[in-house]
Amino acid sequence: IRDMYAGAMADPSSSPSRPLWASVADGFYVGSRDGTFLGYVDRLADGAWRAFDAASRAIGDFADHHAAMAAVTTVVTVDGGAGTRGGDAG
Repeated sequence: IRDMYAGAMADPSSSPSRPLWASVADGFYVGSRDGTFLGYVDRLADGAWRAFDAASRAIGDFADHHAAMAAVTTVVTVDGGAGTRGGDAG
């Protein structure tokens, strides 16, 4: 039994893959994981970055796109699925 458990822990297919972010326009990034849409980030006129979940609900505003992307990923990770919110970030 111990060997089966250790094998399952070492199996890379059992861990979630990293999100993939694509720049689809200047100041606009779309995130996905394993083909599932996570959300997007958009640069505002004042230079801030607004993060949105998979249902296009604003998550929060951030100083840079990396923080906004992390917020989108965190909302999905905490809630266990795209399109739901655990609360506002930022």
